[in-house]
Amino acid sequence: MSTSISQDQPQTQASSIARLSTQDIVILICAVVLGIAFLILPWLSEPDVTVSGLTLLTSNSLPLSADLQTAAQDSQGILLLVPAAIVLAIGGVIWGFAVPHRKRQAHWLAMLGSLLAVAYFVLYSVQDRQNTTLALMQFSGGGFWLGFLVSAVLLMQFFILRNGAGIEAGRVTSYTAQQGWLRSRFGQLLNSPRFIRTIAFIFRFQSFFGLIIVILLAITFSPVRNDANLFLSQRNLSNVARDVAETGILAVGQVLVIIIGGIDLAVGSVVALAATGVAFLLMRDLLPAIPAVLIILGIGLFIGWWNGWTSERFKIPSFITTLAMLSIARGIAHVWSNDIAVPISYGAGGADPLFEAIGERINGVFPVPAIIMFVVAIIMSLILHYTAFGRHLYAIGGNQTAARLSGLAVSRIKIIAFMLCGFFASMAGILHAAQLNQGSPNEAVGYELNAIAAVVIGGASLSGGKGTIVGAIAGAFILGILDNMLSLNNVNSNVQLVTKGLLVVAAVGLQQLRPRNVE
Repeated sequence: MSTSISQDQPQTQASSIARLSTQDIVILICAVVLGIAFLILPWLSEPDVTVSGLTLLTSNSLPLSADLQTAAQDSQGILLLVPAAIVLAIGGVIWGFAVPHRKRQAHWLAMLGSLLAVAYFVLYSVQDRQNTTLALMQFSGGGFWLGFLVSAVLLMQFFILRNGAGIEAGRVTSYTAQQGWLRSRFGQLLNSPRFIRTIAFIFRFQSFFGLIIVILLAITFSPVRNDANLFLSQRNLSNVARDVAETGILAVGQVLVIIIGGIDLAVGSVVALAATGVAFLLMRDLLPAIPAVLIILGIGLFIGWWNGWTSERFKIPSFITTLAMLSIARGIAHVWSNDIAVPISYGAGGADPLFEAIGERINGVFPVPAIIMFVVAIIMSLILHYTAFGRHLYAIGGNQTAARLSGLAVSRIKIIAFMLCGFFASMAGILHAAQLNQGSPNEAVGYELNAIAAVVIGGASLSGGKGTIVGAIAGAFILGILDNMLSLNNVNSNVQLVTKGLLVVAAVGLQQLRPRNVE
């Protein structure tokens, strides 16, 4: 008898634990981390002074500067949303665990908590924007940003995991029956030809919709000075186009490689090598601008050929070969310049004045680098859509085996794609040197990530076979405008990196939501 009882107890405990679904565990983890961030970690920080969220909520006298203390106390009321969110999230999980037949209501309670948490950060940013004395967001500490991230995850998981996942197996049928009418109506909507055409249109032009949304956000949240919107100012728009030029040209080359199912991680280092090389040729060897530019473009072609040839000859993934080239090109740049930046000056004993024209603006408005980017994009877009080479790239990316069996010279075409990518990377390096008036082996760190992000945001598939030049340029502008918008609002540069990463994840996630019958 005692043996049977001892055996039943573990089974009962196991069944109790099993009622904690994956969604419940995620909610608990997020709520606990949010509580730690609120109670312990710094919510506001100044030099040698940190204040937690709990201190902000309960204290009337804060060890902060007068302006910051006043601004922080103005937001004390909405700060109550954070502990309320923690209580609701944890309480919802406990309620659903204790009363299984109330699981759905418990999940709604936890979801309300996540909404309250996110609402605090939205209201906080709105209030911070209305405060003209100082930007409160720039004093936000690690606890604030951790709380923001966790709150976003807490809300997001309600859309990722089904609420029915935590319901016991014996109740799934009744739950489905209760939702039968709604599911049938939703299914009719999904199968509607008009709905399918709408979804196809949205996914086909997703980069343009994203660009429009980012532009509207930039206009809305742009600071206003002397009754003029800073983002819409002529100088700022010209700066955006000028800054996007390098990323756009890199994205044009990167999209060719991604279409064939490859990737080039070396483009950032090639930019640094090209910028250093052209500066060295102009200043140390005193070469005219045209020969110096042609030599650097030739180096870019050779690097691209090497990446493609080693990948095809030794059957090594392009991820590995270009990762090796990332180190090689950066090392060559350091050796070439003796580990120092090479400044470019013009005049007697300086560089060819013709090179200076590459980094200038026509009529003081239209940046030459942006014009070069648009010319490159138009030419490559025409090649992709109206030549056999472009069709072969898409065929290889779609099904390399079928393309090879169809008689296509797969290896040669892939090598050409890598050569073009290296060519455009060296072109971006030349523009980089012309705009900064120097070439440095330490420049262009992370540019390869910007190029890949622009291509992915533009709708290309990392598995190959999909992608457009226009989408890549639109993705580059989305990143450029986003960076510009955050900079105008004095947002920390590290936050910009986080935002860019989240944007890439969202773009990839959007591709996964693409219906199978939508191309």
